[in-house]
Amino acid sequence: MMMNSIQAPHSLNPILDLCRQFIPYLDGCFEDPAAASQQQIQGNQWLTGRTCDRSTIQALIDDLKSQHPDAGHAYIQARTWHLLCWQPVYIAFISIYGLQRLPDFNHFKQQRQHNAIIGFKFESAEITVDKEEQLISQAAKQLKTLFAHYREQLDSVQRCRPHYANRFVADLILGTLIKVKDVNAHFTDQKILQHAQLWLKHMELSSTFIKALKIKHNQPISFVRTSCCLADKVNQSLCSDCPKVHKNNNTQKYKTADIQTMVIN
Repeated sequence: MMMNSIQAPHSLNPILDLCRQFIPYLDGCFEDPAAASQQQIQGNQWLTGRTCDRSTIQALIDDLKSQHPDAGHAYIQARTWHLLCWQPVYIAFISIYGLQRLPDFNHFKQQRQHNAIIGFKFESAEITVDKEEQLISQAAKQLKTLFAHYREQLDSVQRCRPHYANRFVADLILGTLIKVKDVNAHFTDQKILQHAQLWLKHMELSSTFIKALKIKHNQPISFVRTSCCLADKVNQSLCSDCPKVHKNNNTQKYKTADIQTMVIN
Protein backbone atom coordinates (compact mmCIF):
# COMPACT_ATOMS: atom_id res chain seq x y z
CA MET A 1 0.00 0.00 0.00
CA MET A 2 1.35 3.40 -0.95
CA MET A 3 1.91 5.99 1.73
CA ASN A 4 -0.53 8.88 1.80
CA SER A 5 1.10 12.31 1.69
CA ILE A 6 -0.48 15.60 2.76
CA GLN A 7 1.05 18.90 1.65
CA ALA A 8 -0.40 22.02 3.25
CA PRO A 9 0.98 24.48 5.84
CA HIS A 10 -1.73 23.57 8.34
CA SER A 11 -1.00 19.82 8.03
CA LEU A 12 1.88 20.21 10.49
CA ASN A 13 -0.31 21.73 13.22
CA PRO A 14 -1.45 18.47 14.89
CA ILE A 15 2.16 17.32 15.18
CA LEU A 16 3.40 20.68 16.48
CA ASP A 17 0.56 20.87 19.00
CA LEU A 18 1.16 17.34 20.28
CA CYS A 19 4.89 17.98 20.64
CA ARG A 20 4.20 21.02 22.84
CA GLN A 21 1.63 19.05 24.83
CA PHE A 22 4.13 16.34 25.73
CA ILE A 23 7.20 18.57 26.11
CA PRO A 24 6.69 22.36 26.26
CA TYR A 25 10.31 22.88 25.19
CA LEU A 26 9.60 20.97 21.97
CA ASP A 27 8.27 24.09 20.30
CA GLY A 28 8.33 24.28 16.52
CA CYS A 29 6.70 25.86 13.49
CA PHE A 30 6.45 25.77 9.71
CA GLU A 31 8.68 28.22 7.87
CA ASP A 32 7.96 28.94 4.23
CA PRO A 33 11.30 28.39 2.44
CA ALA A 34 10.64 31.34 0.12
CA ALA A 35 10.24 33.65 3.10
CA ALA A 36 13.18 32.07 4.89
CA SER A 37 15.49 32.75 1.96
CA GLN A 38 14.81 36.45 2.38
CA GLN A 39 15.83 36.43 6.02
CA GLN A 40 19.31 36.70 7.43
CA ILE A 41 20.12 33.93 9.89
CA GLN A 42 21.58 35.70 12.90
CA GLY A 43 24.87 34.52 14.32
CA ASN A 44 25.09 30.85 15.26
CA GLN A 45 21.51 30.44 16.42
CA TRP A 46 20.32 27.79 13.95
CA LEU A 47 21.39 24.39 12.70
CA THR A 48 20.33 24.49 9.06
CA GLY A 49 21.62 21.21 7.63
CA ARG A 50 24.50 22.95 5.88
CA THR A 51 28.25 23.13 6.45
CA CYS A 52 27.80 26.35 8.42
CA ASP A 53 26.44 24.13 11.21
CA ARG A 54 30.05 23.59 12.22
CA SER A 55 30.26 27.09 13.68
CA THR A 56 26.89 26.67 15.43
CA ILE A 57 28.08 23.44 17.04
CA GLN A 58 31.30 25.14 18.09
CA ALA A 59 29.28 27.94 19.70
CA LEU A 60 27.20 25.33 21.54
CA ILE A 61 30.34 23.62 22.82
CA ASP A 62 31.80 26.94 23.94
CA ASP A 63 28.64 27.76 25.91
CA LEU A 64 28.63 24.31 27.54
CA LYS A 65 32.26 24.70 28.55
CA SER A 66 31.51 28.13 29.97
CA GLN A 67 28.61 26.77 32.03
CA HIS A 68 30.48 23.65 33.17
CA PRO A 69 34.20 24.52 33.15
CA ASP A 70 35.14 21.56 35.33
CA ALA A 71 32.96 18.89 33.72
CA GLY A 72 35.64 17.65 31.34
CA HIS A 73 35.89 16.89 27.63
CA ALA A 74 33.96 13.59 27.77
CA TYR A 75 30.91 15.22 29.33
CA ILE A 76 30.92 18.09 26.82
CA GLN A 77 31.13 15.64 23.93
CA ALA A 78 28.30 13.45 25.23
CA ARG A 79 26.11 16.42 26.05
CA THR A 80 26.67 18.06 22.67
CA TRP A 81 25.79 14.91 20.72
CA HIS A 82 22.67 14.32 22.81
CA LEU A 83 21.50 17.89 22.26
CA LEU A 84 21.94 17.58 18.50
CA CYS A 85 19.80 14.45 18.32
CA TRP A 86 17.09 14.65 20.99
CA GLN A 87 14.53 16.85 19.22
CA PRO A 88 14.36 14.92 15.91
CA VAL A 89 13.92 11.61 17.75
CA TYR A 90 11.19 12.92 20.04
CA ILE A 91 9.37 14.62 17.15
CA ALA A 92 9.45 11.42 15.10
CA PHE A 93 8.20 9.28 17.98
CA ILE A 94 5.42 11.67 18.99
CA SER A 95 4.31 11.91 15.36
CA ILE A 96 4.41 8.18 14.65
CA TYR A 97 3.01 6.81 17.89
CA GLY A 98 0.67 9.68 18.65
CA LEU A 99 -0.78 10.42 15.21
CA GLN A 100 0.53 7.77 12.79
CA ARG A 101 2.07 10.60 10.80
CA LEU A 102 5.58 11.71 9.95
CA PRO A 103 6.86 15.19 9.03
CA ASP A 104 9.60 15.77 6.47
CA PHE A 105 13.05 16.06 8.09
CA ASN A 106 14.80 16.73 4.78
CA HIS A 107 14.59 20.50 5.36
CA PHE A 108 14.72 20.76 9.13
CA LYS A 109 16.23 23.45 11.33
CA GLN A 110 17.04 23.41 15.04
CA GLN A 111 17.58 26.43 17.26
CA ARG A 112 20.57 26.85 19.52
CA GLN A 113 19.67 28.78 22.63
CA HIS A 114 22.98 29.34 24.38
CA ASN A 115 23.96 25.95 25.86
CA ALA A 116 20.90 24.03 24.63
CA ILE A 117 19.11 23.03 21.45
CA ILE A 118 15.46 24.02 21.91
CA GLY A 119 13.03 24.89 19.13
CA PHE A 120 12.78 23.84 15.50
CA LYS A 121 11.37 24.67 12.08
CA PHE A 122 10.17 22.61 9.12
CA GLU A 123 10.60 24.14 5.67
CA SER A 124 8.40 21.43 4.16
CA ALA A 125 4.75 21.00 5.12
CA GLU A 126 4.61 17.48 3.69
CA ILE A 127 3.19 14.89 6.07
CA THR A 128 3.20 11.14 5.45
CA VAL A 129 0.30 9.12 6.86
CA ASP A 130 0.68 5.36 7.17
CA LYS A 131 0.99 2.45 9.59
CA GLU A 132 3.65 2.64 12.28
CA GLU A 133 5.89 0.02 10.72
CA GLN A 134 6.10 1.87 7.39
CA LEU A 135 6.63 5.22 9.08
CA ILE A 136 9.54 3.81 11.09
CA SER A 137 11.30 2.88 7.86
CA GLN A 138 10.83 6.35 6.38
CA ALA A 139 11.74 8.13 9.62
CA ALA A 140 14.93 6.10 9.95
CA LYS A 141 16.00 7.01 6.42
CA GLN A 142 15.64 10.71 7.12
CA LEU A 143 17.14 10.62 10.61
CA LYS A 144 20.18 8.67 9.42
CA THR A 145 20.92 11.40 6.89
CA LEU A 146 20.40 14.18 9.44
CA PHE A 147 22.52 12.53 12.13
CA ALA A 148 25.30 11.70 9.68
CA HIS A 149 25.49 15.40 8.84
CA TYR A 150 25.56 16.42 12.52
CA ARG A 151 28.23 13.84 13.33
CA GLU A 152 30.44 14.98 10.47
CA GLN A 153 30.14 18.60 11.56
CA LEU A 154 30.82 17.73 15.20
CA ASP A 155 33.75 15.52 14.22
CA SER A 156 35.30 18.49 12.41
CA VAL A 157 35.26 20.39 15.70
CA GLN A 158 36.14 17.59 18.09
CA ARG A 159 36.47 13.85 17.62
CA CYS A 160 33.14 12.02 17.25
CA ARG A 161 33.49 8.64 15.59
CA PRO A 162 30.55 6.63 14.19
CA HIS A 163 30.58 3.87 16.81
CA TYR A 164 30.48 6.39 19.64
CA ALA A 165 27.66 8.34 18.01
CA ASN A 166 25.68 5.19 17.19
CA ARG A 167 25.69 4.00 20.80
CA PHE A 168 24.12 7.25 21.94
CA VAL A 169 21.57 7.21 19.12
CA ALA A 170 20.59 3.62 19.93
CA ASP A 171 20.14 4.52 23.59
CA LEU A 172 18.08 7.58 22.70
CA ILE A 173 15.82 5.57 20.40
CA LEU A 174 15.30 2.64 22.78
CA GLY A 175 14.87 4.91 25.79
CA THR A 176 12.25 6.94 23.94
CA LEU A 177 10.52 3.81 22.65
CA ILE A 178 10.01 2.43 26.12
CA LYS A 179 8.32 5.68 27.14
CA VAL A 180 5.55 5.03 24.61
CA LYS A 181 4.24 2.50 27.09
CA ASP A 182 3.81 5.27 29.68
CA VAL A 183 1.23 7.03 27.51
CA ASN A 184 -0.26 4.04 25.66
CA ALA A 185 -1.32 1.12 27.84
CA HIS A 186 -1.85 -1.02 24.73
CA PHE A 187 1.82 -0.70 23.75
CA THR A 188 2.91 -4.03 25.22
CA ASP A 189 6.38 -5.25 26.11
CA GLN A 190 6.24 -7.54 23.09
CA LYS A 191 5.49 -4.59 20.84
CA ILE A 192 8.37 -2.65 22.35
CA LEU A 193 10.72 -5.49 21.41
CA GLN A 194 9.24 -5.78 17.94
CA HIS A 195 9.55 -2.05 17.25
CA ALA A 196 13.02 -1.91 18.81
CA GLN A 197 14.17 -4.46 16.25
CA LEU A 198 12.58 -2.41 13.45
CA TRP A 199 14.22 0.84 14.58
CA LEU A 200 17.66 -0.74 14.95
CA LYS A 201 17.37 -2.44 11.57
CA HIS A 202 16.24 0.63 9.65
CA MET A 203 18.68 2.95 11.44
CA GLU A 204 21.44 0.47 10.53
CA LEU A 205 22.41 0.10 14.17
CA SER A 206 23.77 -3.13 15.61
CA SER A 207 21.09 -5.58 16.72
CA THR A 208 23.13 -6.19 19.87
CA PHE A 209 21.88 -2.85 21.23
CA ILE A 210 18.54 -4.52 21.94
CA LYS A 211 20.21 -6.08 24.99
CA ALA A 212 19.69 -2.69 26.63
CA LEU A 213 16.05 -3.76 27.04
CA LYS A 214 15.86 -5.99 30.10
CA ILE A 215 13.17 -8.63 30.46
CA LYS A 216 12.68 -10.56 33.70
CA HIS A 217 10.00 -13.07 34.53
CA ASN A 218 6.80 -11.44 35.83
CA GLN A 219 8.37 -7.99 35.67
CA PRO A 220 7.76 -5.14 33.22
CA ILE A 221 10.40 -4.50 30.61
CA SER A 222 13.14 -2.09 31.72
CA PHE A 223 15.91 -0.21 30.00
CA VAL A 224 19.58 0.32 30.82
CA ARG A 225 21.71 2.50 28.56
CA THR A 226 24.87 1.18 26.94
CA SER A 227 26.39 4.68 27.03
CA CYS A 228 26.86 7.08 29.91
CA CYS A 229 25.95 10.75 29.48
CA LEU A 230 28.23 11.63 32.45
CA ALA A 231 25.54 13.83 34.00
CA ASP A 232 27.10 13.10 37.38
CA LYS A 233 29.94 15.40 36.35
CA VAL A 234 27.61 18.38 36.73
CA ASN A 235 24.85 17.33 39.15
CA GLN A 236 26.59 14.69 41.30
CA SER A 237 23.94 12.05 40.57
CA LEU A 238 23.47 9.30 38.02
CA CYS A 239 20.48 8.89 35.71
CA SER A 240 18.07 6.10 36.64
CA ASP A 241 18.87 4.23 33.42
CA CYS A 242 22.65 4.70 33.68
CA PRO A 243 24.78 1.56 33.15
CA LYS A 244 26.79 2.54 36.25
CA VAL A 245 23.65 2.34 38.38
CA HIS A 246 22.73 -1.02 36.86
CA LYS A 247 26.21 -2.34 37.53
CA ASN A 248 25.88 -1.44 41.19
CA ASN A 249 22.24 -2.45 41.53
CA ASN A 250 20.90 -5.17 39.25
CA THR A 251 17.35 -4.50 40.41
CA GLN A 252 17.41 -0.94 39.03
CA LYS A 253 14.22 -0.25 37.07
CA TYR A 254 13.85 2.25 34.28
CA LYS A 255 12.13 5.46 35.23
CA THR A 256 11.01 8.11 32.77
CA ALA A 257 13.65 10.84 32.67
CA ASP A 258 12.73 14.32 33.80
CA ILE A 259 12.45 16.23 30.53
CA GLN A 260 13.34 19.60 32.01
CA THR A 261 16.56 18.24 33.48
CA MET A 262 17.41 16.54 30.20
CA VAL A 263 16.98 19.69 28.14
CA ILE A 264 18.28 22.43 30.43
CA ASN A 265 21.11 20.92 32.47
